[in-house]
Amino acid sequence: MLRTLFAALTAIFITIPAGLAVIAVSLFSSSAPAIDSIIRWWGRCLVAAAGIDLHTEGGETVDWSQRYVLVPNHYSYYDIPCIFAAIEHPIRFMAKASLFSIPIFGWAIGRAGFIPVDRKDRSKASKSFGMASERIRKRNSIVIFPEGGRTAARELREFQRGAFLLAKKSGLPLLPVAIDGTFDVFRVGAKRVTPGRVTVKLGTPIDPSAFSVREKDALSNAARTQIESMLFGAPSS
Repeated sequence: MLRTLFAALTAIFITIPAGLAVIAVSLFSSSAPAIDSIIRWWGRCLVAAAGIDLHTEGGETVDWSQRYVLVPNHYSYYDIPCIFAAIEHPIRFMAKASLFSIPIFGWAIGRAGFIPVDRKDRSKASKSFGMASERIRKRNSIVIFPEGGRTAARELREFQRGAFLLAKKSGLPLLPVAIDGTFDVFRVGAKRVTPGRVTVKLGTPIDPSAFSVREKDALSNAARTQIESMLFGAPSS
């Protein structure tokens, strides 16, 4: 319980100054490199406080001079800080709209160019993807959890279409990402943080132009297959 308390207090006392710093920098530019540095610092502090032994694998075929639509699995609240801590690249998330109303934290992610998503309102969801396209033009990669939320089981939930439609619309490659270990650190419904190893595994980018609009399910399945292989190993023949 001491680890859980320490992790919670760290999240509070790190998020406040980080949020205020992001708001201050964003007054000049929402794409300033300093914002990315602050966000990575925030992520690394939360990862360390939880006792996470963070590793990164793969990425040999990733060209970090360009942008991507990243599609990771989603086990835990710690998936987000792990991504920021592991990947040194200008990244913005598409996140549920309710987060943006949280004082300081919500204001900061709004000012930094994170994109609110209201999945219950189709017109607002369409606007969100327009905002995502704009962020991409400002040299940010976009992260979308294709499962739509955290899963309570190790198996992946059904993938939603948004990330794959954004990849088609923007022409940017999809980058499958597997976050292995956060399920054991702090899964859905957990009461305490359990320190452990987490590995952020980067897959092979997928060119959306190789798939027609009618083949969006095939594009989704190509990403899902990579993520499942990185998490659970290649299926037996």
